[in-house]
Amino acid sequence: MQKPKPTIGIYVPRLLFLPYQPDERFLDELVRTIEHSGRYRPLLLDLPKLRLASPGNARKFVEEYNLVAFIQHDSELYHKNARYAANVKLIENYVPFLNSTECQELGCDKIATNALLRQKNIPILDATVAYSLQDVEHRIREGEWCVIKPHDRGAGAGVRLIKKQRGKFFGYYDGRWRNIEITENVSSDKARTLRITYTFNLKTPFRFFKKLITDFTYSPMLIEPYFNDHENGFSSLRCTVVGDEVVEAVKRTNHKNITSNVSSGGRASKIELTKSQKEAAVAATRAIGAHYAGVDFLVRGNEWIIGEVNIGPITVFSEYTGVNVGEIFGKYVINKCDELNLKIKDSP
Repeated sequence: MQKPKPTIGIYVPRLLFLPYQPDERFLDELVRTIEHSGRYRPLLLDLPKLRLASPGNARKFVEEYNLVAFIQHDSELYHKNARYAANVKLIENYVPFLNSTECQELGCDKIATNALLRQKNIPILDATVAYSLQDVEHRIREGEWCVIKPHDRGAGAGVRLIKKQRGKFFGYYDGRWRNIEITENVSSDKARTLRITYTFNLKTPFRFFKKLITDFTYSPMLIEPYFNDHENGFSSLRCTVVGDEVVEAVKRTNHKNITSNVSSGGRASKIELTKSQKEAAVAATRAIGAHYAGVDFLVRGNEWIIGEVNIGPITVFSEYTGVNVGEIFGKYVINKCDELNLKIKDSP
C-alpha cells in the first residue's frame, strides 16, 4: 500500500473561534498554504479524542498518516485534559510539535518564564510571588498600585489592579475603585491559596454574575508593580512572532479595566514596533523555545518592558493589521518540515 503524502497534523479547537472570527481565518489560511505547497498534506486531528494507549500505538498512528510534524495551537486544554496531554507526549516521541510540550509547559508558568527572561537580560518587570496573606501584606505598600495575576493562566484570567489605602485593599473594576478582601485558605494537605473577593452593594444589578467575573483564587499569586499610562486608558502592545520575525503588532486599550485584551472589552489599532522592541520580542520567543508566540509589551512614557509571552493559543489581529498570519505561519512550518526531512535523509 502506497504511503500518503508527508502529513502535517493540526489541532486547533473550534471552540477558540466562537468569540473571535480572525482565529478561524488563521486556521483556513494555514491549511490552504500547506495544501497548496504540493509537498505536504494538512490533516486536522482532534488530539483529545485519539485513543493511543502505548508508544506502539502512537508509532503506528504516525506511520499510518505519514506524519512529519504536528501543529498544536492550544495550551489551556493541555493542562486540563489528561487524554490530550497523554496523546501529545506519546506522539511527540516520533514527530516534533510546534510548539513543543516543554515549551507549552514553560510558557504556561509565568514564574519560570520571568526567571528565564531575566536570566537572558530581556527587560521584564520585577515581579514577586506571594504564597500567603502575610506575603501580600509585606509586598504591597501603602498607596502603591500593583497588578496581581495567577502564575499559570492566560487570556487575562485573574489579572487585577489593586492598591492599599489606609491599611485596606481596593480593586479597580468597571471604571472605579471598589473594596476588596484578600483571604488565605490552608487545605488539609497544607497547600495555601489566596482569594480576592470584591464587595458589591446588595442592590447592584447582576451582583452574582459580577462576582463570578471579579472574584478569583490564586495558588500562588504573582504581584507586579503597576507599569502603564492610565491617563489614556489601560493599554498594552501585542505582537505576533513567527520564527525570527515580528509579523504584526497592535496597541490594545481598555478604559475601564486593567486587562486590555479585545475579548475583555479592549480596542485594538495597528502599530509599528521599534527595532529594539522587535528584537526583544524575538529574543523572548527564542528563550522559551517557541516557534510562534504572542508577545505583550507594557509602556509607560518612553519606557517599555515585556509583560508576557503567550505561546498558544495566540490571538491574531488580521482585521486591524491586514496581515495574513495563517499564510506566514504555514510557510514557516513548511520550511521547518523541509529542514527536518533533509536531516532525516542525511542521518546515518
